Amino acid sequence: MKKKIFKRGMAGLLAVLTAFTTLIGMGTTAFAASETAESYMVSYPRDGDAVQVYDQSTWGHSAKTYMNGWGTGVSNVTTIHCMDSYDGKVCYCIEPGVTRNVGDTYSGFGENFWDNYPSQYNNTIEPDDIKVLLGRIMQYGYQGNISTSWKSQTNGDEMAHAIATQLLVWETVIGERDADFNHVSTGGKDAVKSVISANHPLKSKIDSYYNSIVSSVQSHVEYPSFMSKSTGKATTIELEWDGSKYVAELTDTNNVLSKFTFSASATGFKFSVSGNKLTITTDNAPTGDVTITASRSVARCGVLVWTDNKYGPNGGIQDTVAYTASVSDPVKAFIKLKVSYGSAKIIKTSEDGKVDGIKFTVVGDGVNQTFTTNSKGEIQIDNLMPGTYTVTEQTYDKYVPQETHRVTVLAGQTATVSFNNILRRGDLTVTKTSEDGLVEGVKFHLYGTSISGLAVDEFAVTNNKGVATFKDVLIGSGYTLEEVDTAIRYVVPASQSAAVEWNSVTNKSFSNILKKFNVTVTKSNCKTGTAQGDASLAGATYGIYKGDQLVDTYVTDKDGQFTTSYYVCGDDWSIKEIEPSEGYLLDNATYHVSAGAKLYTVERNSAPAIDVTEQVQKGNIAIIKHTDDGETKIETPEEGSVFAIYLKSSGSFDAAKDTERDYLTCDENGFAQSKDMPYGVYTVHQVSGWEGRELMPDFDVFIAKDGETYRYLINNANFESFIKVIKVDAESGKTIPYAGAGFQIYRPDGNLLFLKGGDSFE
Repeated sequence: MKKKIFKRGMAGLLAVLTAFTTLIGMGTTAFAASETAESYMVSYPRDGDAVQVYDQSTWGHSAKTYMNGWGTGVSNVTTIHCMDSYDGKVCYCIEPGVTRNVGDTYSGFGENFWDNYPSQYNNTIEPDDIKVLLGRIMQYGYQGNISTSWKSQTNGDEMAHAIATQLLVWETVIGERDADFNHVSTGGKDAVKSVISANHPLKSKIDSYYNSIVSSVQSHVEYPSFMSKSTGKATTIELEWDGSKYVAELTDTNNVLSKFTFSASATGFKFSVSGNKLTITTDNAPTGDVTITASRSVARCGVLVWTDNKYGPNGGIQDTVAYTASVSDPVKAFIKLKVSYGSAKIIKTSEDGKVDGIKFTVVGDGVNQTFTTNSKGEIQIDNLMPGTYTVTEQTYDKYVPQETHRVTVLAGQTATVSFNNILRRGDLTVTKTSEDGLVEGVKFHLYGTSISGLAVDEFAVTNNKGVATFKDVLIGSGYTLEEVDTAIRYVVPASQSAAVEWNSVTNKSFSNILKKFNVTVTKSNCKTGTAQGDASLAGATYGIYKGDQLVDTYVTDKDGQFTTSYYVCGDDWSIKEIEPSEGYLLDNATYHVSAGAKLYTVERNSAPAIDVTEQVQKGNIAIIKHTDDGETKIETPEEGSVFAIYLKSSGSFDAAKDTERDYLTCDENGFAQSKDMPYGVYTVHQVSGWEGRELMPDFDVFIAKDGETYRYLINNANFESFIKVIKVDAESGKTIPYAGAGFQIYRPDGNLLFLKGGDSFE
């Protein structure tokens, strides 16, 4: 149907009014007509307006150059468009700068106009977005008729509302608004809103309505902050396992969740809104990406386009849009969800700090593979199908075997399993014995390098039962076990090699042997070394004492010697003579034995030998020599008589030692005394005496007491004999009777022998 709109006469500027300067060039023809109508427009201010000033700085504007090739010329007025009449239904210019004259005939098109809209005139949004935004602008913009009687002082709200609506329509069609109705940079071009000068009488009201419409349109299309307007730009969110289900919790900073309903492209999803938080859950992991759609059912104005079938800044006449009945304007936003492959992370710790190069075998859901830890002791295994896996550590000699771990890998998550290696250990006990039964408090030292390479350096002390225990020792062989601080009285036991095995007890034993000593005592004569006289070094009885206590007695052998048995070492041992051997005096000296334990290191030791010197008993012999007939009278000393004394057992004077013999000559008193001679039986032999005197037969004297003088008084009678003279023939040797013959007797020295009384012996 074609409507004919008649032009009314107007005073002044309304005779023929052009809204925008026509730019050069031809427009684009792209539409099919449906109905027609004529254009009208009203310029302000009108007669009687409180601010009836016609210039660029008040109601008008200077020439402008907009985005995407659009622009407008100079104007001294503000124009509002309508259809059918000057008081007709408002419409809004969609070709800034293109001429529009009163009475121009237009064809009306529905929203399919935008199907063929030339996109080169708006590089910001798609034609369909322009259409939808224009409907939303008019939904919240001015709706109704305009009037030639409007004045700023009385109809400022209607005028400002309509002008603000027009500004936003222009911003949308030239590309100053994006699909979310956000203002974009003009790239150095003039902004549409700059057509409203700072001195415009309605500027504050225009700004207010402008901002209100912007807010309403943005709220109209506002969707949850975590979503996108198209599926192509939708963010993909990872579902996380909370132990019972897969969950995504999303926070909307736009606070519009309550206005939307939610759906999923796969089954099994549930949605819950609480304030600004959306919770999405599913029991089962989806096999691929799932698109979540947020939907909001709202309405906007339908968009009617009045066009000359040409569009663009370079030709035709000005096209406009007008609102029609509301149409559904659902707002949709999108987000994608996924459950990715899971991962497993093995974290290795170890008592000895060795965490790299440890091998683990992972089995499950098609996987049977061995992995090795890195320098941090970690293994990250990605792209595992959700499921349960077993993780087994390779066995190492130095570690306690680890149990196989089971780990559940969830989609989109990293399952962590930890292994901590404990070094293998064992126990070692030392059982202590000792000769003296003292076993408590003995310290032992165990040291060496374990199989793990760690040093072992530990000590243990025996209890009252003599047992020392090394607990939880790192396993290893070739350890050294030694007793430390061994009491000085003991022989330090040799160290032992020891091995410690896992989960077992190694038993070792140490025995403390007391250090012992013996001592050899050698008895000798203090003068000669060997025995003197008939005295003997054998048979002396000695005692060995500990402190003041007699422990044992020993008797010297033929060499004057004895060796003791072994005794426990100590500093208070001594030797004393208890009974001397034959012929010797008792030695009262005490002889210390150097038997201190600190002097020795082995069990059986010989203390320094002890030499004891003995004093033999000595006595002498005194002789008084007389020579008489034994009758009672004064005795006659036999001066010059000589006696030889010698040890009888020597056999002779010459064979006797100098100390065991003596030669005596009687003095004028007939007295002679020997030197002191050693114990023994001595033979007294008279060597010579006075002539004609008898010699004393040998006799024995026993020197048996030290310091004793053995005295003897000896009297020798004169020696008498008879001489028989027999005369024999010199030739025949026969006796010749020869009575009455006389003979003289001479001494051996040739002197004539006289008879008693002085007569010669004839």
